[in-house]
Amino acid sequence: MARRDEPMTALDGERLTELIMRLLLDGGLRERLAAEGAAAVAADEGELECLDTIDLEELDAAARRFRSTIWRLGTGGSLATAFPHSLRLFAAAGVGDAELLDGFLASPRFGRFRLVPYAGAGVSVEEAFAGFLLDLAGTRPGDVAFLRETVTHELMVALFTALACEQPLSFVIESGGIVETGRGHAGLRRYAPEALASWGESAAGGGPVPYAYFATPAGVTRGVVSERVAAAFAATPSADSRAAREALSRRGLW
Repeated sequence: MARRDEPMTALDGERLTELIMRLLLDGGLRERLAAEGAAAVAADEGELECLDTIDLEELDAAARRFRSTIWRLGTGGSLATAFPHSLRLFAAAGVGDAELLDGFLASPRFGRFRLVPYAGAGVSVEEAFAGFLLDLAGTRPGDVAFLRETVTHELMVALFTALACEQPLSFVIESGGIVETGRGHAGLRRYAPEALASWGESAAGGGPVPYAYFATPAGVTRGVVSERVAAAFAATPSADSRAAREALSRRGLW
């Protein structure tokens, strides 16, 4: 994005990274920079020195590439493939992919994701995006339990795919309810039968159904489980929980 070969030494690495991210994410800032000049938007002399070297056309192109890069991250090659059912539900409610990406990039949730390696530890892009979707779901009218369960399920699939394939992880996991086992990790969630049916899963009964996820060196195993198996996840040890874990261990899942 530099227009001439001038050193950008006035800002340290952290402040320079912050300025670059603001330029990439804030379309209004880029418009002001183009219309009013660097002096109108710079916070201090250090920023002025950097902003005065910016090629505006190259900056706009870089911002477009950045948006495309973020969208292409995630399980399966993009956020769209990591959250297909969730995005269809939002689309049906009138919120398209471009609007979701705009909201995500402008949200505090995006700040929890660390794209630049030396910027510190952060959550995966899937967990950051799921957090944004869950926040957005909370602002929608009516019953959003179905939507929240769908986002949660697709996040769990993404996290367990990483847990099975990527060790050590390049990110931290903030979602609770994931436990370490002798062979990897396991997690349990409960979903409405209607939600499960929409994902192509079958489950009987009218109440929340236990659904387990397991990550082992052999890969990811997931699906509806019985209450007997769900006992393995009990916080307080008991004869039932020990029996369930032993049974799962014999199957190579715990």
